[in-house]
This record gives sequence, structure tokens and C-alpha cells, in this order.
Amino acid sequence: MKIALIPNGAREEAAHCTQLALEALRGCGCEILLRPYSYSQGCVGDMAADPELAQCGLFLAVGGDGTIIHVAKVAAELDKPVLGVNAGKLGFTAVVEPGELSLLPRLVSGDYKEEPRLMLMVERRGEKGRAVYHALNDAVVSAELAKIIDYRLALGGGESYRYRADGFIVCTPTGSTAYSLSAGGPVVDPALDSLVYTPICPHSLFNRSVLFGAGTRLEVDIPENRSRLYLTIDGEAPVELLPGDKLVFSRSPRRARFIKLTKRNFYDILNQKLVN
Repeated sequence: MKIALIPNGAREEAAHCTQLALEALRGCGCEILLRPYSYSQGCVGDMAADPELAQCGLFLAVGGDGTIIHVAKVAAELDKPVLGVNAGKLGFTAVVEPGELSLLPRLVSGDYKEEPRLMLMVERRGEKGRAVYHALNDAVVSAELAKIIDYRLALGGGESYRYRADGFIVCTPTGSTAYSLSAGGPVVDPALDSLVYTPICPHSLFNRSVLFGAGTRLEVDIPENRSRLYLTIDGEAPVELLPGDKLVFSRSPRRARFIKLTKRNFYDILNQKLVN
């Protein structure tokens, strides 16, 4: 079996975990493709275009949630399963902790389960043409210098309504424990297929998060605002939005395939990471 081992090259903690992972996997006769990863190396599409990565049977990401999410997006584009090893502070998307690397030989024997995760597709239409982005965690629209923004939101091409807020988040169940949670959004089991809309500091007494079915299309029109607006996908480099742009949020045709090596369920991880 050929495994892509992708550690966060900027994290010292990841170096030790990577060495232990290499020893465990090579001891099982695995062929390892080592590809250190850092956010400065470029976008997900650049990694997915690597022909050697496409030849690997599965991906092993070593780092924090940011690293695991970005590697999982590469794996999803190539339709490969991914396992996250926590070498960060929280590691909510990680399945294996540093002290559990002895479980890695199960990857060779096939003694594991896969958990498919819904991904979000964001389509941007405007004067500059059409662009499509895929998110595993979330998409955030915000302004510079914490300015209030105006936008209009419609459900599936229906009547649109005007909102004022510091911005808004559209996230997947996987991303519900990230920025959306900090903004007052709900925690959603990643096994569910749904989209969550969460306004950021809304200027209304009644604006709250809304949980939508996976088949929902959220359409947002960007009018003229007093400051520049930006779209940020999974914490990557922001894209400036222009007046007249339309954003469409819907379920992505891609699916992230997370590997499960332990018996811990979502609620066990939730309590371990966020409660205790």
C-alpha cells in the first residue's frame, strides 16, 4: 500500500509524530510518499494536481485542524480517504492522538471504517466571471476593519431579505464546531447532511443560526457597501467581493472520506475537546 504522509512543516510537534508514523507504517511494508505541507505553498488545487499523490491509496495528515482540513480537501478532490493525526492544540478533526500511533497498522489490514462528510460548494458570479470553491469547514463573508455590511439572502431563488451584520458564516456539520460555534451557532453531528447559516453580530434581536437541509441553495446578493467585502473559504486567502456579485451556497458534489480507527464517537470527541 502506498500512503501519502503530509505533516505540517511549520509545527515542531508534527515532526515527532511524523517520525513515529513513518516507523509504524514502514514496519508494515508500506510505501510512503512524504509531502510536508504549509499554508504558504499554495492552494489545494496545486497539491491535487501532483500525480504522485493521485497514486496513493490514502492520506495521513499530521497537524492541527487547519492542516487536516486542507489535506482532507485534497483527498476529497482525488476521492481518497484521509486520517488525521493530532499535532495541534485542539485537533477536533483528528481521529488519532500522538499516543495512539500504534493503531496505524490497521490501515494496512483494512481494519477501519470510513465516515463520509458533506462538503460545501460556493459559486461566485459577477463582472469578473464565475468561480467555484469547495469548503469542508466553512465559508465566511466579512468586511475590512470590522465594518457593518448589508446583504440580501434568499432561499432557493425565492424572495430575498435584507440583513445587516458584521458578516455571516455558512458551514458544514464538520465546521459547526469552528467559527460558527464561536458566533453562537449550533453543534451539528458530522454524520448529518445539512448546511448551517450563522450571522456574525447581527443588528437584529431575532437573527439566529438556521439549519438547512443538504439540498438547500442559499443565494446572497452583494450590494454597494461602505467598505471592501471578502469571502474566505476554510481560512484560506480571502477573495474580494464586488458590488453586484451573487454568491450561491449549496452541497458540493465532493465528499470528504474520514477514516475512523477508534471507537470514539462524535459526542465522546465533543466532550473531550470542548467540554473537559
